Amino acid sequence: MAVQTLPTETPVRSSAKSQRNLGRRFSPSRGILRSVFRAKQSLRILCYHGVIADELAGASWVPAYFVTQSQFREQMQIVRSFAETVRLDQCFGAGAHGQSGKPKIAVTFDDVPACAFAYARPVLNELGISATFYVSTGLVTSRRMPAAEIVQLLRTYPKMQKDASSPALDEICKQPNAHKSLGIETLQRILSRVDGQVLTRAPQEAVHALKPLSWLQLRTLVDEGHEVGGHTVDHAILSRQTRSTRTSQVAKCFEDIRRHLNIEPAGFAYPNGGPGDFDDADASAIAQAGFRYAVTTEAGFCSKATSKFSLPRVCIGMGHTRMRFMLELSGLLDKRRRKQQGWI
Repeated sequence: MAVQTLPTETPVRSSAKSQRNLGRRFSPSRGILRSVFRAKQSLRILCYHGVIADELAGASWVPAYFVTQSQFREQMQIVRSFAETVRLDQCFGAGAHGQSGKPKIAVTFDDVPACAFAYARPVLNELGISATFYVSTGLVTSRRMPAAEIVQLLRTYPKMQKDASSPALDEICKQPNAHKSLGIETLQRILSRVDGQVLTRAPQEAVHALKPLSWLQLRTLVDEGHEVGGHTVDHAILSRQTRSTRTSQVAKCFEDIRRHLNIEPAGFAYPNGGPGDFDDADASAIAQAGFRYAVTTEAGFCSKATSKFSLPRVCIGMGHTRMRFMLELSGLLDKRRRKQQGWI
């Protein structure tokens, strides 16, 4: 597969005029969007990243693929009105046999920053929704932020970048997706120059929100009925690594979760999860490690014919108004999204 550096985890933007036109055509007051969704008789998987306090919505360091707690609560209420919610390992884990033919929605989180524990978890538990959290185990242990969040902070507060300037660091800060093209060891070496500065000089509200969950917090999620799955050790985009690194990033991730949480994780989420970010050999390595399914970031519905190691998901972010979120659930935006991401 050809390697691309498309920002597939960032929600696709659509114009306000386009949303209004679709909204007039598919009025939610008539339940048309819900009917469109239910007619699919399939599973819809939602992908979230961070959920922040409402008052931080305008902060410059907040990624576009985060949502506010109020936004998340409204979306989860809509989800419950559309269909039954399901935990993915109930569909694809041990003893499960894929889709039952009834419409369902699953809620998932990638990277799982601490703000998701603080602001998404209470909403999920209040509404009785069991979600899946895909974690990069090396980041959980080190509490080091994913590269995307470090780069976001460096670009937002360029003084930190200048004080540790190097040609390689300057390049990945200049181009938002440049870090995605690097091998994980190279990327870690470049960013290690600024780790200390990010932790001490970035706004503490950003540091506390963006740092990964701890193993204790993940244990709490498991005890509360949520699923914890893998996302490699270091959030390594698999196609950018050597084959041996790809295999070890997957296998060690599985073993880390089993050792720390005393569970055998069922699910795996491909980092970035877009076209060119993984291949069939990676899917085989995931299965061999012990995972039972894997999710991508290709928009679409899961049916009985969908490969359980390339399940589609739709990414949700700050730009999702109430109307756009319902359009997203219905699947009416999928073709546009896949085209913008490079799937078609």
